[in-house]
Amino acid sequence: MDATDLDRYPTPELQRRAFALARERRDWRFFIELFRHTPTALEAEDLDPDVSEIGVAIDDLVSIWREATKGDWGGAEPLARAAFIDYISRHGAGGGDRDRP
Repeated sequence: MDATDLDRYPTPELQRRAFALARERRDWRFFIELFRHTPTALEAEDLDPDVSEIGVAIDDLVSIWREATKGDWGGAEPLARAAFIDYISRHGAGGGDRDRP
């Protein structure tokens, strides 16, 4: 699936797919870079999870983000969409394919 196809999806679906893919890949840096641009600008650089606990750390980081933002990207939504599309395009479908919107 290319960026043009992905751009047809709503932001929540892109987020679901990108988060699932990054979680599966244990890509801590994806979340750090993404959340650095959120309305609350989470500062997570000091968090350096043990590799064996990275999945739990990612879940915790996502929970902190959701609590702080109520899941709303605000003015950062265009940037978040672009990051989701780029990530999914580079690393795979993520989170399983669903019917096209």
